[in-house]
Amino acid sequence: MLQFLLRKSLRVVTVLVGVTLVAFLLMHAIPGNPWDNYTGKQRMMSEFSIDRFVQARLNQRFGLDLPLWRQFTRYLIGDVDEQSGISCGVICGNLGPSLVQRGRSVVDILFAPPEGRTFLYSRFGYSLRLVLLASLIAVGVGIPLGVLSVMKPNSWISRFISIGLAALISVPNFVFGLMTIILLASWLNLITVLPDWNQPADWIVPAVVVALMPMASLARVTHASLLNIMREDYIRTARAKGMTESRVMRTHVMRNGIVPIITFMGPLLMEMFTGLLIVENLYSFPGFGREYWAAVLAMDYPMILGLTLIYATGLMLINVLIELLCEFLDPRLRAARLQGAP
Repeated sequence: MLQFLLRKSLRVVTVLVGVTLVAFLLMHAIPGNPWDNYTGKQRMMSEFSIDRFVQARLNQRFGLDLPLWRQFTRYLIGDVDEQSGISCGVICGNLGPSLVQRGRSVVDILFAPPEGRTFLYSRFGYSLRLVLLASLIAVGVGIPLGVLSVMKPNSWISRFISIGLAALISVPNFVFGLMTIILLASWLNLITVLPDWNQPADWIVPAVVVALMPMASLARVTHASLLNIMREDYIRTARAKGMTESRVMRTHVMRNGIVPIITFMGPLLMEMFTGLLIVENLYSFPGFGREYWAAVLAMDYPMILGLTLIYATGLMLINVLIELLCEFLDPRLRAARLQGAP
């Protein structure tokens, strides 16, 4: 197990360095900078236009006048500066200062709660709560729909579920978000355009919008996984012994089909975090998905890199946890790994 964890840790670190490098190069390939947009027109910051002299001082202050290779190593590892001394980079948990939010650190913006509040009221805490609620909806509805479509094959229920899931997967979440705003807010007045996020009821609509596409994908994967197992010989043997259909599903089908479903749930969870970039902006939700969008528009380099690194770290950690959970649920996977199977 120790060797397995060490190998996975090395892979995680390698992937994170690669993701950071690619994001860094793509970010600097975009025309413009935090002080000028892509047209070369000066940005308005704090209601004041930044002239060229101030831009040069700011570039020196944040290290944007350095060569790209040194900017990257400075962000990742750290640097020695005559003015500020020794500074440590990402390896010390320092994601750098925001360029457009008065030099506040990225960690403080994303993880620090307002005064008198807990971590759940930070930007990351808001997004985490929304994703957890959306996950409960996706799992609580998607898996039962997949099981129902398998238990009732070639019926009108199965066909209706299949058509509905195909429609949900085909429509992007921003379309669903706009439709809910038009229907529920403008026409029916059931929700407000600017909800009060201290009211639990206002969380339902954005959580459902985030959960719709993952729920449909999870239902289809559940259907495909269980359908393959339903055709196995041991399932026919169990039925021939007189087992009820519900017991066959519970004892044999679900027990053996749960591993592919759990494996799929890892990337699905990160897909929900990715969907927050659109949904949080539609509903003015105070999470870090909205902060990501604002950072890209403002070309806030440290904020973009920090959020990209957080996304990549979450995805890698979830993949490792899912792999360990699958081995716990299915000992055959652990036996195959110990035998050196790929």
